[in-house]
Amino acid sequence: MMFLFALLLVIAALFVALWGLGKTIIGLVKSRPRVVYRGLALITGSVAIGGYALGIALVGLAQGESEHGAESSPAPACRQADPTRAPHVIGHEAGYLPLHFNCELDDGTTYSAHVVPSGLTPVVLIAAAATAGLATAAKSGGVRGPSGGANDRYKGSATA
Repeated sequence: MMFLFALLLVIAALFVALWGLGKTIIGLVKSRPRVVYRGLALITGSVAIGGYALGIALVGLAQGESEHGAESSPAPACRQADPTRAPHVIGHEAGYLPLHFNCELDDGTTYSAHVVPSGLTPVVLIAAAATAGLATAAKSGGVRGPSGGANDRYKGSATA
């Protein structure tokens, strides 16, 4: 069930990213920095949410494979990651923060089954930070004009 929900979230994130791309293009054509920042925030937010949902789907899929069927023990992901250690696997651990699927050996050590690509977590974190920055820029108005942020109706009213 979690796998299907995560997969639907990935698909929804793709549509939101396309919507953000459209907003960004419109903002660039009409020279509206706030619209550009909002569109880029939608794109990076979609990458963050979609990437994390993809990781959840991958971990959930590996978890599901290890719980059902005749070939479920040791976990198929553990057998595929390192066939030489597969006879010593006594269990596995799936985690969602950070995303991981680790195989537990009979000597107490663990190794990663590499279910989640190693670059996925950094991409999600960078995209989330970029989303926060772009959303802040969109809210504050982005680039300041020649007045340095002063209200234009007061421009020129200061005495020199």
